[in-house]
Amino acid sequence: MNFIERNKTKLVILLIVIPMLLFYLFPKTMVYIFADLNTFLIFIILSFPFIFYFIYKLYAEKKRAVDLKEYAEKHNYDFYENPNEDQISIFKKFKSIRTINNKNEFFNLLVPKGDNQTKPLIVTGKSEIGHGEHSTIYYTQIFLYKNNTELPKFYIQRKTRFELYFEERSGARNLSKQLGIATYKFKKKDFPHSKYFFFSDNPNIENLISNEFIELLNAGINRKKELINIESSGINLIFYKQWSRHSIEFMDFYSNLFRVLKESLIK
Repeated sequence: MNFIERNKTKLVILLIVIPMLLFYLFPKTMVYIFADLNTFLIFIILSFPFIFYFIYKLYAEKKRAVDLKEYAEKHNYDFYENPNEDQISIFKKFKSIRTINNKNEFFNLLVPKGDNQTKPLIVTGKSEIGHGEHSTIYYTQIFLYKNNTELPKFYIQRKTRFELYFEERSGARNLSKQLGIATYKFKKKDFPHSKYFFFSDNPNIENLISNEFIELLNAGINRKKELINIESSGINLIFYKQWSRHSIEFMDFYSNLFRVLKESLIK
């Protein structure tokens, strides 16, 4: 399953390319073979890659839900494959949700039993980028940590490769307009602006963000770890790796990483 999940795009491409390659290399042989088949069988054979992909997606989504249910039982969570509006309303209070869940579809919610301060609520959002035949669906797994005390509102957005080299200013400007939050540049602390956008309307934000938190962000960059996004709603925090939902094995890793970042945020 893990092999198929990691290589699903390549497998579908192979299923499409191999028949085309056979027609190109052995046109007479392929025509001879297909001449003995009726139209319906030819249609089935040519449609096989798409049928395979559709069946695989149904299987993968169902297995994902089963795996998360087992994870919930093992780690003391309640699991809701299709949560209701009341259960996901807490996630809608974050401005960046409009980007990572523009389809407004939350699913596979994990709610910790009892301990809501050290363990996150975990949910998956769905976004569609592009239109029509050229659109692509992306899923993002979101980790929400509740907080006992008031937090400054801010948003940290990782820069894409394109923004790193070309449209940094326009990227920040577009995000600021979309989110309704001003960009902010740290003056004294070594925040990694080369890799992240930072947004906040709080003029005292630099004094509120701890040096330890910034050091952890820089350590992740130095170790060539994946960049993450972080947002504070003023009460709670969400962390996520944009357009990614993690394997069961990596969910503990990211839960622990995000917990350490949360605890280091304000000292």
